[in-house]
Amino acid sequence: MQRIALPRLQHVVRILPRASPVQQRRFIRSRPVLARPTPPQSSQQPPQVEVDKDEVATTVAATKAPKYAVVISGTLAGLLGLYAVALLLAAVKPCENPAVSDPAQQKDVAARYDSTADSFDSEVGFSEIFMGINSKRKWIANRCLGHVLEVSCGTGRNLGYYDISKSPVGKVDSLTFVDLSPQMVEVCQKKWNILTGRKLHKLKPGLIVRFATASALGEMPLAPTTPTPRKYDTVCQTMGLCSTDKPVELLVNMAQYLNTDNPNARIYLLEHGRSHRDWMNNILDKSAEKHAEIHGCWFNRDITKIVEEAAKRTGLEIVVERRQHVGTTLFFELKSKTVTKSKTISPPPVDAEQEKSKGWFGFLKSAEDLHAHRTKSPRSQSSTCMDYEPCLDFVAGTESFSTSEVRLKERMDCQR
Repeated sequence: MQRIALPRLQHVVRILPRASPVQQRRFIRSRPVLARPTPPQSSQQPPQVEVDKDEVATTVAATKAPKYAVVISGTLAGLLGLYAVALLLAAVKPCENPAVSDPAQQKDVAARYDSTADSFDSEVGFSEIFMGINSKRKWIANRCLGHVLEVSCGTGRNLGYYDISKSPVGKVDSLTFVDLSPQMVEVCQKKWNILTGRKLHKLKPGLIVRFATASALGEMPLAPTTPTPRKYDTVCQTMGLCSTDKPVELLVNMAQYLNTDNPNARIYLLEHGRSHRDWMNNILDKSAEKHAEIHGCWFNRDITKIVEEAAKRTGLEIVVERRQHVGTTLFFELKSKTVTKSKTISPPPVDAEQEKSKGWFGFLKSAEDLHAHRTKSPRSQSSTCMDYEPCLDFVAGTESFSTSEVRLKERMDCQR
């Protein structure tokens, strides 16, 4: 093969600078540093912005708020956790005193309501709204018809639910509210005045509303029927069997005032008591005594057993039984098994002056007239004596209240 002679390029290589790092760094350092031109200064000063201190404080507080919210929410979560653990321990461990749920062994705390009447609504209002108890009260009141007797009325938490309107014509002809505590009856009466003060023209004509302080274990006023008083078409009670020391006897006495001539006559009960879950009953039993001392009711009673025993004694039939809230809220509807001729409870003996004033429900001018009448009336010679006190009757259409003489309670051993 022939060799090709290439031209020598040494002179070209010598001309090119060597690209070494050292030389390049020297080249960079050898460059002159040019001074940056300064911007021209303006003779005018920039406008000063006024800072709103309140706005700044609000902004600072807003930035700090999440921190406090986290602390508060964490504290609440911790407290709820401790409460849940306490409930769990109470639910697992049974109560050491099994007799705490027996009404015969429980202390009578009915007098507690005399001191809690003014604050009762505020104490139970939130819990009843949260648990939906008000809707149950409305459900019962809407089914009441004819002449209605509400036993253990308390402060009248069912007042606003009865069908007593003028148009359409309400189903209720009369309302009789009875409670053992005079303070409770007074609050109930004031609440009625407030609810109907400006709506008297909207009430059913001829509606009779009465308030009486009486024991549901003894004599109670009869229905204001004419010409003679008779029994009631509806008897209802809400949260009452937990507050008496004789719940079975109280329910038996309520049944005596039900008009068995009416096939639609009913007894309605809304109660709270023992659950169908053992763990819930353990919680109720452990806190029952403290709850009774504060609120005046035993919420760990076996309400179903009480109602069944009373129905067995009186011949009533349990038509409806419902449970809610883990079985602690109970609703009952009872009726008479057989429609029989009603036996009217005889009114107390009256003298000529009482007969002239229309007897039990006659109108008296004032409480002084009633006191004078009581001093003139001879006492009964029987072993029992009836005490009379003034009670307010309201008749729709007249738009006025008047004092009437009503039997309130039975006192044994009159000679004392």
